[in-house]
Amino acid sequence: MRIDRDVVVPARDGTPIVVDVFRPDGARPVPVIASMSPYGKDVHWPERFPMYELVEQGAHMVWETPNPEWWTEHGFAVVRADARGTGKSGGRLDVFSRQDAEDFYDVVEWCGVQPWSTGKVASSGISWYAMMGWHVASLQPPHLAAVVAWEGCTDFYRDWGRQGGIYTNATENWWRQQIIPQLNGEHASMPEDLRSRELVDDWYRERTVDLAEVRVPVLSAGNWGSIHLHLRGNVEGWLGAASEHKWLVVHVGSHVDPYYADWAKDLQLRFLRRFLDGDRTAMDGVAPVRLAIRRGHDVEWRDEQDWPLPRTRWRRLYLGRGELGWDRPAEGRTPYPATFDFTATERLEITGPLALRLWVSHIADDLDVFVQLEQYDADGRRIPAIGPGGQATPVPMGIGWLRASHRKLDPERSLPHRPWHSHDEIQPLEPGVPTLLEVEIWPTSITLEAGQRLQLRVQADDDNMGLLAHNDPDDRKSGRGATIHLGGDHASHLYVPVIPY
Repeated sequence: MRIDRDVVVPARDGTPIVVDVFRPDGARPVPVIASMSPYGKDVHWPERFPMYELVEQGAHMVWETPNPEWWTEHGFAVVRADARGTGKSGGRLDVFSRQDAEDFYDVVEWCGVQPWSTGKVASSGISWYAMMGWHVASLQPPHLAAVVAWEGCTDFYRDWGRQGGIYTNATENWWRQQIIPQLNGEHASMPEDLRSRELVDDWYRERTVDLAEVRVPVLSAGNWGSIHLHLRGNVEGWLGAASEHKWLVVHVGSHVDPYYADWAKDLQLRFLRRFLDGDRTAMDGVAPVRLAIRRGHDVEWRDEQDWPLPRTRWRRLYLGRGELGWDRPAEGRTPYPATFDFTATERLEITGPLALRLWVSHIADDLDVFVQLEQYDADGRRIPAIGPGGQATPVPMGIGWLRASHRKLDPERSLPHRPWHSHDEIQPLEPGVPTLLEVEIWPTSITLEAGQRLQLRVQADDDNMGLLAHNDPDDRKSGRGATIHLGGDHASHLYVPVIPY
């Protein structure tokens, strides 16, 4: 392949955005796969994250981006750009700002008019690169023909910055390790902005994708185990995109390995052949929704037509004294935090989004609620989900968060299975008064066999999430002294998507 390094692409305000171009030998124009980030286009993967074994070898591998050697061999150019204010690009970094997206727009359009380009450009990559793909798609650059969004959020407030209204302070470690080393000048501080902005405002709105403006074909790939940041955005992005052609895939595995797996590259190649090369049959036979249904430690791939699954039977599992059951219990109460268990008498598949309707009272005017779902086999052994670092980082099977003072719902966007909190005002609790909190639980896939157990944990913290925990002492609202109400007029329950056989 031919490599052109440090090519300057002028942004619309004249700021130099610096890119590397990898393209096949020969004079024939080819379609382009583009990406842009503040991670450093020149930082070889082993130098950046030596703890992650390269799942695909290559001298030009960069964290979370397409491997140029593989894609040029298959007839595509690969363009990687340093975001404004990082690496070799000029200007001031302000992550996920309108300017950030406009810079990527300008890179896409530059790619589209080069003599070695067919004029068809796609965005592709994991995490940050997927997020930028969603953002640039909403701006509708004329040469953008498709987006491969692999594990990337779309709603900056709800997916990342303030999950349930609670500050996601894991951002600080990421900022120090991944962003600061690449800065070359002035920059805004995302952790400081998140700390100082508890409610949704114009800053968050600017960083949230207008999905109604996403019209290009989309391949959105989520991961059941990416409950720290990405899963919700891939599902909501697929649901909200106005694209005529869109596919949703939800897989398992680490945060990076699946993108480079043979099945995933084959799917990406078919998708890009269809919309960059014009092969109208390339995606024939690919269902709109493909899910890795979790069967204990194993998975079973299944094709579906929509999300949530049209045949879903929505049912209520009521919270009792340490138990979950289909029948409403007698009126009662239990101290917060608490754990509730359900033991299956036959196979039970739960696949889809969930919601916890939790009645609480508290001696104070606020508290943070952390909800986790766990699965145990018939011998009482935990069956954890594979986390972002693979088997070494097990995570719960499902997770949700809510600050009680952020319980206000947007009635136009809320659904029984997915409450939508407006996060636009603080509503303190009235001490001692039972109050309903509707907690969104991110989508999951859990199959219980007879004798296996589903456990609902209503926790006062999520310190068991390690680096992904929400544990900033200056932000947290204590639940000490709170009570969970059960049965009667205050029948707390888990709203679950049961898939019939």
